[in-house]
Amino acid sequence: MRIEYLLNREVIKAAWNHLRGYTTISIANARVLYVAAPAICLVLLMSGMYSGSSWLRIQGGSLLFASIVSIPLHIAFDKWKFFYWSKENYSIGKGSATYSLAATDEGIVDAKSNSIETRLAWSAITRFFQDGIITIIFLSRYSCIFFPTKAMTEEQRAELNDLVARHLPKGKR
Repeated sequence: MRIEYLLNREVIKAAWNHLRGYTTISIANARVLYVAAPAICLVLLMSGMYSGSSWLRIQGGSLLFASIVSIPLHIAFDKWKFFYWSKENYSIGKGSATYSLAATDEGIVDAKSNSIETRLAWSAITRFFQDGIITIIFLSRYSCIFFPTKAMTEEQRAELNDLVARHLPKGKR
């Protein structure tokens, strides 16, 4: 099975939205910290107010402010880092490269304009995700190959899903 595709902003954004839910680039499961850090700082602030300790109140307030300000900065940094990575690794827009993906029982070959090839054994794949917009093949926590699901016909999609079902354990699909 061979798929040829071009990447556009919709596909890049879909990859970002999925990867943001899967992991963040700099801190694993950072969304837990988005709730936990301000809550702990708020408890410190309230403890300082209740006990009358100005040191605890100042520290709690300062940390609460810092944790609330850092949340959008962290999200913006992750987004910048992802889009910088995708710009370095993929061509989008005018004169963009054509990408192809060939999947067989031996593995997957990902190519950019038939010049740069990446050959992957099925054992190198850590996870597989597919929806109506994007298909993502994870190689590690921080590395993946993604392409638009719309680039495949129904037969190609069924064939890829069959290959994935045969070669990847159930927990990775």
